[in-house]
Amino acid sequence: MFKKICILLTTFCLFQSVSTTQAETISKGVTYTTKSETLSGTPQLFRHITVQPDTGNYWMTTKGRDRVLATESLPSQVSRVTASGGRVVTAINADMYRVASGLPIGLQIQQNQVLVSHSVKDSATKFPSFMINGQGKPEIGSFGIIGSATTDTKRVTIHSVNRNENLANRIGIFSSAHHASKMLKLIEPSEAMKKEIAIVYLKGTATSAFTLGKNYQWTVESVDTTFRKEIRLPDAGVVLVGLGKQKAALLALVKAAEEKSNGLLSTQLNLVQLSNLQMRNDIQEAVSGYNWLIQNGVGYSLDSLALNHDRFLMLARKARTLIGTTSNGTVQIITVDQARLDSKGITMLEAVEQMKRLGVTSALAFDGGGSTEIMVRRAGEFLPKTANVPADGRSRSITNGLILATHYVPSNVATTILLTAPKELYVGEKGGFGLKLTDANGQPVDATKKSIIWKGTGVKGLQVTAPLTPGKWTGTMQVDRAKRTVSIPVTNRLTGLTVNGGRPILLKVGQRLAISSEGWLNGRRVVIPASQLNYQVANGATASITKGNILAKKIGKTELTVSSGGKTVRLPVTVSAMKKEEVIDSFEQGVYEAKSPYVSSYAVRLSSLQKSSGKQSLEMTYDYSGWKKQNGAMYIKKASWIIPSPARALTMDVYGDGRAPWLRSEVKDAAGNRHVVDFVKKVDWKGFKTVQATLDPTWPTPLKIESLYFVETDTSKKGTTIKSKVYLDQLKVLY
Repeated sequence: MFKKICILLTTFCLFQSVSTTQAETISKGVTYTTKSETLSGTPQLFRHITVQPDTGNYWMTTKGRDRVLATESLPSQVSRVTASGGRVVTAINADMYRVASGLPIGLQIQQNQVLVSHSVKDSATKFPSFMINGQGKPEIGSFGIIGSATTDTKRVTIHSVNRNENLANRIGIFSSAHHASKMLKLIEPSEAMKKEIAIVYLKGTATSAFTLGKNYQWTVESVDTTFRKEIRLPDAGVVLVGLGKQKAALLALVKAAEEKSNGLLSTQLNLVQLSNLQMRNDIQEAVSGYNWLIQNGVGYSLDSLALNHDRFLMLARKARTLIGTTSNGTVQIITVDQARLDSKGITMLEAVEQMKRLGVTSALAFDGGGSTEIMVRRAGEFLPKTANVPADGRSRSITNGLILATHYVPSNVATTILLTAPKELYVGEKGGFGLKLTDANGQPVDATKKSIIWKGTGVKGLQVTAPLTPGKWTGTMQVDRAKRTVSIPVTNRLTGLTVNGGRPILLKVGQRLAISSEGWLNGRRVVIPASQLNYQVANGATASITKGNILAKKIGKTELTVSSGGKTVRLPVTVSAMKKEEVIDSFEQGVYEAKSPYVSSYAVRLSSLQKSSGKQSLEMTYDYSGWKKQNGAMYIKKASWIIPSPARALTMDVYGDGRAPWLRSEVKDAAGNRHVVDFVKKVDWKGFKTVQATLDPTWPTPLKIESLYFVETDTSKKGTTIKSKVYLDQLKVLY
């Protein structure tokens, strides 16, 4: 009794959850849902596909590189389908596989042709298959291939198809689809089996996979009884391999063919449903899974799961790919990620419960872990994309995939508008819409080729400008026959306010400064209309403010208060005497950078050889041997070149060599704008001369002198090696 109570409590706690759901129709009869759910405190992110019975959609399987022994990523497999005209709606990874070879664990059938079979009957029971029958309806069950090779008088059993493992005392048939090399390598046969082998080469029609129930006629081309590491697979033919006890049976078949049937024999492969031994050659598509989850309406317990699989693995949290069918033919697909903050993977027991919730009567798990991947053609989009985050961080190469595609052809007439709109707008803010369109069958319509008609103010195309008063903006969009009304809340309340970049305000008497204000709304920056800003200066005698411009009137200190959207910022204001000029750099000490993408043959250093004041100046030695490209620009930089207040000019003493080029400076203002100013077009003098570059006092301060630089535009000088020198001294700013 105590054990039963614990189990009930565990089940109750395990599936207590808080979930959020978002769903969309991605094709007629197909719904894609994402769901965030917390299971016992563990977050999970589920992606869920529901496929209703609908003849407009159809299932198909894919195989890595179209070969049995091969792997390929799911996006690559899907791209080959779309390239051939298939309209893929969704795709998932399928079977597990031998990592070294890409050999699937179980069965695969494509277009009613068996590509690879289970290795043994127990494998077919352990690894159930997802099937599409002759009526296009889905099934899940245990299915096995029973094959035969016959003459008029003899018959032998073919135990497996294109499977190069578990062939001891068995006969396997192999086609050219086995491997791209057209060679067969048997996996780990015992030494005894190597001695008892018969290899029969049959020629006939070119065959890569075998139509179920079809009788294939072959001619015996040759027989080999020597073990080979590699066995040739013909394009127009197949190979039968018999090992151990089956060697004699296969050789006897060949002898009967040669003696009684003119060298002819036939092969046939049939699919049998193991639950009732019924012949099922109607199956069109099939791919195997990892384990049963629900069979005949009964969910597997941990003990049932552990009968065929490691108990620990059934309790491990992994990424999972799950598929199930209901009694009315609806298919339910779930994938869940792992190793993410929002998704930690689920156990197989939890997988059973998830599928039971969906009302399926049969369900299995495909390969999981790093192989779990789901591709979805989102509503209004033309191509599928990977929707989850694979555990490897990228798409893994897998052995095969399961695809849902559609016969529906897009009509190009929109009946549904899928519109993403801003959740909220600030007054006067511009916002953009995301637009996707679908037709009556859920197929995508190209929105870029459609005319958009709006009823509403301040909106055109896919952009809207919010009104200057708070409330709600409402508009109605029409495309073809589709209409969509959208309402967006408009607010004048801010979640944050920044004034003057958060810096104290430093002014000179008579200086005027435009106050910059930035609004923030839920983490994004918004432009604040002038009508929404309120300014106050505590001491009007020290400074005054008009329309966002503060004017320093006399020496002293005061405080500026800026209010908007329920937020208030106070900044100290200091007004000092106006200087006429200020030395930015006297070139007596410091670190200077000389680096250019255009010229490499120049260098700078502090030197006492020439100076206009003090003990040193900055010497630049240059030639044009290292002129690489474009104009010959040579840059000089220093991190501490700052102009704190609005200024009208820069001046500098320049000792010329009579042939130095254009002298300029790049200045960056507090708003991040860069301005290039000219000192002189050419340094065509010798000795010291003071040059001046004009600045704009309206540029937001502080200013940063990004560089001083010389530019040679005469490309005929490129490559010259004559060394020259110029000296710079007394870099000043004039206010």
